[in-house]
Amino acid sequence: MTATRLRPSPAHDAPPPYEAPPSALRRGYRLSTAAGHYLLWGAALLVIVGPVVPVAVASLWSTPLYDSGGHPTWFNYQALLTDRTWWTAVGNSALFAALNTAGSVFFGVLCAVLLTRTNLPGRRVLSTLLLVPLALPGLVLILGWAQMWTPAGFASSWLETHTFLSMPVNLYSIPGMALVGISVASPVVFLLCRGTLLSIDPALEDAARTSGAGPLRGLLSVTVPLLRPAVINAALLVFALSMEVLGLPLILGFSSRISLISTYLYDHWVNSSQQGLVSAGAVFLLAAVSGLLVLRNRLVGDTARFTTITGKPTAVRVIRLGRSRWPLTALIGLILTVSVVVPLAGVVLAAFTSILSPFISPWSVLTLDNFSAVFGNPLYTSSLTNSLLIAGVGGALTTVVIAVLSVVAHRSAFRFRGSLQQGMLWPRMMPALITGMAFFWSFAVLDPSGALRASLWGIGIAFAVRSLALGYSAFYPALAGIGADLDNAARTSGATWWTAMRTIVLRLVAPAMAASFVLLFVAMLNDAEPAVFLVTDRTPVLGLTMLQLAATSTGGTVAALGVIQMIITLVVLGAGRALLGVRPRA
Repeated sequence: MTATRLRPSPAHDAPPPYEAPPSALRRGYRLSTAAGHYLLWGAALLVIVGPVVPVAVASLWSTPLYDSGGHPTWFNYQALLTDRTWWTAVGNSALFAALNTAGSVFFGVLCAVLLTRTNLPGRRVLSTLLLVPLALPGLVLILGWAQMWTPAGFASSWLETHTFLSMPVNLYSIPGMALVGISVASPVVFLLCRGTLLSIDPALEDAARTSGAGPLRGLLSVTVPLLRPAVINAALLVFALSMEVLGLPLILGFSSRISLISTYLYDHWVNSSQQGLVSAGAVFLLAAVSGLLVLRNRLVGDTARFTTITGKPTAVRVIRLGRSRWPLTALIGLILTVSVVVPLAGVVLAAFTSILSPFISPWSVLTLDNFSAVFGNPLYTSSLTNSLLIAGVGGALTTVVIAVLSVVAHRSAFRFRGSLQQGMLWPRMMPALITGMAFFWSFAVLDPSGALRASLWGIGIAFAVRSLALGYSAFYPALAGIGADLDNAARTSGATWWTAMRTIVLRLVAPAMAASFVLLFVAMLNDAEPAVFLVTDRTPVLGLTMLQLAATSTGGTVAALGVIQMIITLVVLGAGRALLGVRPRA
C-alpha cells in the first residue's frame, strides 16, 4: 500500500520567481536615482529662478496678472523711462551707492590691513567691534543713528550744547545716508579682504625687503596690490546692495523727500498701485545688478595672476608701526565708537526712557512703558510671533532642502549639477524687493484664490529663497571637507546613492546643518524687503512692521522693538557660537 502524495516532489515543484541579476538591480537603482535628481533639479530651479519670469511678463502686460484680459504692451517701460522722478531716483541711487562703496572700501581695506598685518594695540577688540553690525539687524543700527546723530538727535544736540563740536554731516541727505551705510557695509569689505591677507605668503614681502624695501613699503607695494580681486568683489557687492537698500532711505530720506530706486518702487506699489510700472523698474534693477556681475569678471580678469601659495606658506608676519600705532588705534576706536557704540546705546536708551533729550537726564525718565506698549499691541505681538514661526519652521525646512540639494550638486554624477550650484547662489545677486515681487506675481498666476500669498507659507517661501545662498555658503565648506571614499565604500557594500548620503554624509555634516539653521534663523527673523509685496493684515512680520513704523517715527516703541529684535538675534547667535562655533559672516 502506497501513500498518495499531496504535494509534488521537489523535482517537480514550480520554478522559483525570476530574480534579476545584481547588474540589473544596480541599473534600476541608477534609473530611480537619476529620476529623483531630475525632479529635485527641476523643482529647485522652478522655485529659485522661475519666479523672475512673471515679473518680466507683468512689466509687458497692460493689466495686472491677477486680472482677466489684458494684452502685451510697452506702455509700462515708456511710462517709466519718461518719468522724471524715476531718473531722479536713479541718479540719487547711483550717487548714494558710489559714496557708500568708496567709503566702505577705504575703511574696510584700511582696517583689514592694520588689524591683520600690523601690531596695532587692541586689534582683537577693534576687530570684534567692527564686526558687530554683521551680528545685528541692520535696521537697529540705522535707528540708532537716527536717535543719536540726526540734527535733533541726542548725541549731536549734546555736542552742540556742551562743546564746540558738531555733527559735520546732515544725515537727512545723500552723503549722510552714505555715512550710515558705511558703518553697515565696511565690515563686509573687512571680512573679504582679511581672508585674502591671511592667505598671502609673506615670502613675497621678504623678497621685496631683500631688494631694499622697508616693511611698510613691502606691505604697500606687494601685498596690497594682491587684494585686487577681494576689493573688486567687495566693491561690487556693496554697490549692488546699495542699489536695493530700502530701510535707510525710508527712515532718513523720507523727511527730505530723497527718493532712491527702492523707495520709488515701494511708493508706486503701496501708494499708487502701479504694478506694471513697478515691475518694469524691477526688471531694470535686476539687469543693472546682473551687469555688475559681468563687470566683476572683466575687472578681475585672470585670477591666476594673484596666486601666491604654491606650497606650504610661512606664518603671517606682523609689521611693527612704531609710535604711529597709538594714534591709529585712537582714530579707529573713535570711528567705531561714533558709528557703532553710540548708535546702539541710543537704541537702548530710547527703549528704556519716556523721552530721550540731552536736556533731561536719562536716569530720571527710565520706564518700561515702551515694552508694555509693544506687548499690549496685537499688531506687534502678531509680528513677533509670525517672524519666530517663519524663522524657526522655515529655517529648519530650508536647512534640509539645502542639505539635499548640496549633496546632489556636489556628491553625485548628475549631469546638470553645475547649474544647481549656480542656482543656489542666484538669490544672492537678486535684490530683495525683486524676490518679494517675483513671488507675488507667481502666487497670483498659480494660486488665483490668494490663499497661499495670504498665509505665512507664502512669506516663508520668499524668505527661504532669499536666504538660500547664505545657508548654502555655511553648509558647503563642511560638505567639501568629507572625502568621497566614505560614501563610495557604502556603495560598494550594496547601499544605494540615497542611502549612502542619508546614513553617512548627512550624518557627518550634521553640525554644519545646525550652523546653517542658526544663520538662516537670524536672516529670516530680521528680513523685511521681500515681505513688502506679500504681507497682509493677518500676516505681519517683525522686520516690515518695524520698517513701516520707523519710516514715520523713531520713538520709544520702535526702539523697544529694535531691542527685542537685537536680544533675540544675540541669544540665537550666542547659543550657536557656544554649541557649534557659529560666527556671523557676510
